[in-house]
Formats: sequence, structure tokens, C-alpha cells
Amino acid sequence: MVMLNLRDRDKSIIAIFIFILCLIGGFYFAKFYQPEHKTVKIYQQALKDYNNGNYSNAYFLFSKVSHLSELKPAAVYRQAMCAKILGDRDSELHRYQQLFKNFPNNKLSNEAKYNAAQLLVEEDPNLALKYFNEVTKSDIADDYKVASEYYKARIKASKLKYSKKVLAKKKVEEVESSFRNYLEKYPNGRLAPNVANTWKKFNPNIEKSDVIYLIRAYYLAGMYKEAVVLFEQSLIENNWALQVATAYSNRNYQKVYDLTTEGVEKYSDTVTFEDYKRAVDSYLSMFDQNQQLHYSTKLLSVAKGNKKDYIWNLKCQVVSDKDKLSCFEDLYKNFPSGDYSENALYQILMLNIKNKEYHKARSLAKDYLAKYPKSKNIPIVLFWAGKIEQNYNNFTAMASYFQNIINNYPDTYYAYRAYWSLKGVKTATIPTELNYKPVVYPYKKPGEKDILNKLMQVQDYPMMVKYCNDDFIASWVEYEKGNYASSMIIARDAMDKLDVKPAKSDLRWRLVYPQNYYKQVKKFADENKNNDALMMAIVREESSFNPQAQSGVGAIGLMQLMPATAHEIGQRHGITFNTSYLFNPELNLRLGNLYYSTIKNSLEGKDVSAIAAYNGGIGSVTRWKTNLKYNDTDDFIEQIPYDETKNYVIKVFRSYWNYTRIYQKG
Repeated sequence: MVMLNLRDRDKSIIAIFIFILCLIGGFYFAKFYQPEHKTVKIYQQALKDYNNGNYSNAYFLFSKVSHLSELKPAAVYRQAMCAKILGDRDSELHRYQQLFKNFPNNKLSNEAKYNAAQLLVEEDPNLALKYFNEVTKSDIADDYKVASEYYKARIKASKLKYSKKVLAKKKVEEVESSFRNYLEKYPNGRLAPNVANTWKKFNPNIEKSDVIYLIRAYYLAGMYKEAVVLFEQSLIENNWALQVATAYSNRNYQKVYDLTTEGVEKYSDTVTFEDYKRAVDSYLSMFDQNQQLHYSTKLLSVAKGNKKDYIWNLKCQVVSDKDKLSCFEDLYKNFPSGDYSENALYQILMLNIKNKEYHKARSLAKDYLAKYPKSKNIPIVLFWAGKIEQNYNNFTAMASYFQNIINNYPDTYYAYRAYWSLKGVKTATIPTELNYKPVVYPYKKPGEKDILNKLMQVQDYPMMVKYCNDDFIASWVEYEKGNYASSMIIARDAMDKLDVKPAKSDLRWRLVYPQNYYKQVKKFADENKNNDALMMAIVREESSFNPQAQSGVGAIGLMQLMPATAHEIGQRHGITFNTSYLFNPELNLRLGNLYYSTIKNSLEGKDVSAIAAYNGGIGSVTRWKTNLKYNDTDDFIEQIPYDETKNYVIKVFRSYWNYTRIYQKG
């Protein structure tokens, strides 16, 4: 009977224990589990509070995001950001540690570890050193790794400096190597002055050959006094160029003159190319445009070494038109493999084309294409090689060159000209109906479980950029935030970096050539018989779609109208307004189209002439068309004497071509 009672009691105890476990399990289940819609709602409200500056409440709400949610690491990182803004260092540190300990494989973990290590440098250098070591071995971006190497060196330097042991030469060299590595890679980095200061304190007797790294860091940070102090501790052959640049900043022009002349003659090969350029540029900046040729020639006459081709190239840019060809020919002959040989050969080619020396140009184009196949100038060289073959009635070769551009450089101005030539289009533009296609996420939409999908759902766009490190997504994020100008510029630069361009249907093109304000542009273009794609191109190149844009000379708004011009056009058409109204997109586009139509009508209805006049003025274009000797539109554009206007025409028609190419119906 007693045994039975004991068994019953044991069963009761077990039942109670199980009940308690269930309660605890239920508690933690309630804590960790959260319906997806609730998680999203909490995160969205937390982000709203964060963006409104209510960081305390945002911190609290981010903590409520479920531990089981894919959004939890981002929420923890956001908590750390809130704590940082609130000045709560301990909470910031704890959140970073929570992130990389609980989610070690998350994309944000290594950055969190780097940030935590920074906070611990003074308080717990050993732990900071451990974290920095782990960061340098991770797959984080190189700039974090190099910065981590600096902090590691700083911590080791502090330990060595205050150690009673005799410093081991190998350990000292290891620390100094880290300092040197940072300043070599990032001489103008955010940490560069700190690196220089730390290195100087660690070793007051720093090697003379290393002092130049400190001088360069101080100079680039605008700390000229600190740079000057160190000149005596370094070698003249290493520091003369930075002495020149510093003297120029301090307006000691005599020193600039004397040191540059001595330096390019005696010590050109013992300074970096960037420092050499700084010295030469400082020297030539002392003289006005009319004196540039004299003093560049004088400097070139004494210069020695492999870097003198830089001075030679500058001289060729300021010689008279009749002497340019011989100048570049001499440069190419003396430095056939130098840093400016490519530019020299390119200039020789284009000058021969300008002089109608097609036989020479034909050979030069082939040489250039063979020697510099990766050059940014390949599209223009291919185009003119095709034009030369056209001149010789070799239409098969011409078509081959043109098709090469269209296939491999489809978004360039020269692809536009090549395509137009092959199709026999004589006008600069053709009436084309465009489809409106909105900017969308530039890739296939992430799956439901993908963190990018979750962040997109809660509209935490900045965190998306941290997760993906993709310029096109960064561009899309800026677009979603309404920052159209920065969005377009980021996407443009990203597309230019791609060796192989995607198909015209690729969604990334919409970021590079967005149809912002297209409805208004088309309305006013149609009213004034302007080409809508061309008007989109003007807006893109003039303001990057920033309606608040204002130039240094006072041009305003999307189409960068000068107030006086805008008022004159307005009066002709019965439109009165205050100058500040030009920031209004609707008014600006209306007046801009009226102005363009006026220019075009006064220039025989020619779009090329009108675009050139939009930048350079009607008077200049009229004069060029009278005085220049040209065979066709391409020849005219190549001979426009103002580089700004010539490049503007090319940029606008490149944009026009891409708006037509990407959005054309059919």
C-alpha cells in the first residue's frame, strides 16, 4: 500500500513538472513566436518612429520584433543605431554583440563586430583586438579590413609602448607595416590623420623614408602646419612634390616655382605619380591661360625621368591648333608606352580626321584598335574608322565597324550615329511613340523568405543596401526615397562600369534613363512640336531630374532656364510669373519647351544646331556653321570649338538615343 502511494506521488510530481515546463514553454513560445503580419506592423512603426527622430520608442519597438523573424538581425542593428544617436554606448555595444553572437552568419554581423570593436578600443583593447582579427578574416569589404588592420596596429603599438620589455624589432616592424599599409591604400581616408598621429607617437624616430606617408595624410586632410613640421624629418627626394603642393596652399609661390623646377629635373622618379601631378598642377596654376604654354614648355625643357610625359601632355593641350599634331606626335614618339601614349595616339588620329588626312587616319585607327582594345575611346574610333571606309566607298567594312559598336557599345552616342547611318536616317531625331515604363526593383523580385523581400515589405531601404552591396539596388532605394538625381547618377555610374551591357529590356536601364515627369514633358513637347525623347534627354542632362537644381550662374529647375530668358519667353506667350516659380516642374517644362522651339525655329529646324545653341548660344552656333568647314553632321559636331558644348551635344543625343532605344513602342 505504501509503495502505491509513493508511485502516485511521483506521478503527481512528474505531472506538475511537465505542467511547469509547458508554462515556461508557452511563455517563451509567446515571446519568440509572432504572426508575420504583427512582426511587419511592429517593424514598420519602429522604423517610422526612427525616421521621425523618436529614437527611444523606436528602440523599444525594434526589441519587440520576433526572434524567429528574418527581420530580427536588422531590428537589432537598428536598435544599436538608436542607442548610438541617444548616446547610450553600453546599449549600442550590447546590441552589436547580440547581433553577431546570435546571428553569426548574417550579412550584418561582421559590420556589427567591427563597430563593437571600435567601441572597445580604449575600454577593453584585448577584446577589441579579438574582434578586429575576426573582421580581417571575414568576407567584409576591404575598407573595413584595412581599417581593422590600423586599429590592430594601434592596440599593439599601445601595448608595446608601455611594456617594460625590450621591443622586438619584428613586432615593431609588424605594427609599422599596418600603419604604412593603411596610408598607402587610403591616404585621404577618414582615419588617415589618426593613423599618422598614432604612428608618430608610437615611433618618434620614424624612418625618413616613411615620413612621407604622414606628410601626405596631413596634406590631404588640409593639415598643412602638421605637414610642414615633418618636411625636415624626411628626404627632399621623397617630399619635394608635397612641399610644392603645401607651399601653393600657403601661397608661397616663389617656393612653388623653385622646388618644382628642381624636383622635375632631379627627383621625378622618387615621388609617386599622384604627388608629381600635384606639384606640376600647382606650378601651372600660378599662371593664366596665356602664360600656360610658355611655362609648361619651360618646365618640360628641364624635366627628366619617366613622368615628364605628364607635362608634355599638358603642353600639347595648350599649344596652338597648328602645332597640336606635331606636339602629340613628338609625345607619342618619345613615350610610346607611357601613361599618355594612348591619349597621344587618339589625338593624332582625330587631328588627321579633322585635317581630312584619311589615308593616315585609316592606318592610325587600326593601330589604335589593336593597341588599346579596352579603351573608353573605342566606340568613337570604331565610328570614325567606319566613316573613313564610307569615304572610300568600302561599305562592307563600314558596316562591320558600325555593327561592332551597336553590338558591343549599344548605349553610346556612337551606337546612335552608327545605327542612324546604317538605316540611312538623315535627321538627328525621328518621331517615335514611347511606352511609359515605371522604375521598378531592378532584378527578379526576391522570394518570400528572402530578407530583401522582408525589408522591401517594411520599406527599410537603407538596410537593403547594407545587405546587398549592389549599386543598382542602391539607386532604386534612392528612387524610392524620391531622390531622383542621386538615383540616376548612381545607376549611370554603375552601368558605365559594366564591360558587357545588358539587353535594352533589362530593368536596370530604367534607373539609368528614368521617365521622371514624362507625362508633363510629352504634353509640352507635343504642344511645341518638339521630340519628347529629346526633351527628356535635355532634362536628364541639365538637372538629373532635380526640380530644385540651380547652377552657379543662376540657371534654374529641370531644364536649367536662366531667369531673364524664361521671363522673355513668358512675355512672348502671355505667361507671367515670379522667378521662384521656375522651380515648379510644370512651369519650367512649359517654358523650357517654348524656349527650345524658339531656338530650333531660328536655326532652320535643325535639332543638332538647337541642342548646341541650348548650351552655347544661338550666336555661337550661327558663327560656327558659317566658319567651320565640315562635310556632315558628325564632322560639324567633332569640330565644335567649345569642348563643353561639343560634349553637351554628345551627351544629350546619347540620352535621346537611349530613351528611344529603351522605351520605343513595338
